[in-house]
Amino acid sequence: MAKQFHILAIDVGSSHVKLGWFPHDARTMSDAALPTPAAMFRIDHRGPGAQWTVEVDRRLDELKLPASAACVVASVQPRTAEALHRGVLSRRAWSQLSTLTAKDLPIARRVEEPTRVGIDRLLSALAANKLREPGRAAIVVDMGTATTVNLVADDGAFEGGAILAGPMTNLAALHAATASLPLLGHESLASPPPAVGKSTERALAAGAYWGAAGAVRELMERMAATCSATPHALLTGGASAAFAPLLRLGDESARHVPHLVLAGIWLAAQDLAPR
Repeated sequence: MAKQFHILAIDVGSSHVKLGWFPHDARTMSDAALPTPAAMFRIDHRGPGAQWTVEVDRRLDELKLPASAACVVASVQPRTAEALHRGVLSRRAWSQLSTLTAKDLPIARRVEEPTRVGIDRLLSALAANKLREPGRAAIVVDMGTATTVNLVADDGAFEGGAILAGPMTNLAALHAATASLPLLGHESLASPPPAVGKSTERALAAGAYWGAAGAVRELMERMAATCSATPHALLTGGASAAFAPLLRLGDESARHVPHLVLAGIWLAAQDLAPR
């Protein structure tokens, strides 16, 4: 795929399908190196049956995509991606319909098993390389079902990182593993809760929120200590907005880029060979 300028990027994650529409003028909407999607949608694919595919279909109808649009998918959930392809994407006209693999991504991987790195981690690193200063490393935090904290070296290579449960996953695990702890919704972590919870629900929110913030800060600081200069800090993922004000390295606050993985798909699509 050579220099496509109408691209629907789809990120199939562990719990949500994220859609990002990049029309031909998307590059002018933000940083010249990293465009912002004109529209973004996030759809939970864990619901009963195929109701989520109906929602994807509805969102695509809203976008009124031109026939020249290409669709590029990246997935960490093969079964969900197959259901999306079969139930929605294959029934629409595209200039090209492609699924990215790690081999399509122009980024070096300095890890023990390069083929096992999640493509979402690599895509966020690929996008981070367009935002960081030359010769300066970056730490990319993606907060979703899982939270990943990854180091991108000063030469642009993916160095690896850490994977831990996301804050909502921690809450769900406590609810499932105990007889009395309630299941909290996303709204419980929408803003910083008091550290001293005065009820069971507030204590759970405090533990999930401040535990996540503390774990990520510790990992960022330890990774930064391995670098010759203070790295950039980039934050993305469905749960990231509530944590953005808390995360920083040195004198710089973490930069919140909610579309980082989608932008990585856009970047990879620019040089994807037709197949």
